[in-house]
Amino acid sequence: MSIETIIRTISLILAPVVMITGCGIILNGLITRYEAIGVRMRAMHWERLELLETFGNRASGSVHTVSFVSQRVREIETQLPNLLRRHKLIRNAVLAIEVAILILVLSMFIIALAAMINSIPTAEIALLAFLAGTSALLVGAVITTLELYRAQREVTYEIQHGLSLRKEDLT
Repeated sequence: MSIETIIRTISLILAPVVMITGCGIILNGLITRYEAIGVRMRAMHWERLELLETFGNRASGSVHTVSFVSQRVREIETQLPNLLRRHKLIRNAVLAIEVAILILVLSMFIIALAAMINSIPTAEIALLAFLAGTSALLVGAVITTLELYRAQREVTYEIQHGLSLRKEDLT
């Protein structure tokens, strides 16, 4: 193998490296979102349990407090299933992007093999592997976009519901 062939092969291998770097950056953000939603769900679940324990007996607290507590419990019960769906969407996006990384790494080895044995069919397989990795990244991006759309809907629900409460319900 000549020096020119080795340099050209290294150049060919760099395309998947750039994709892997991009995947890593996206993955970092998704894992942060995944953890933040998990923490939020746990906090809301804990809040619900505390509200049910503290105000489960309607005799404790005023009528207004009980009304507020029951509204908050309903709000939490509405939001938690939506958060669970978003959590699952992010998990699926993370898995798709991790699969993309695995395929792109595999394509790097196939590119090197194709250059070493100077095989057109192996080079075609390398191209297909690269495209499969790119496709897996696309799937992750689509899932992430769907999750972001749902996130905005849920924030809108929480704010609009909070604004719809009357001041008397909070006292």
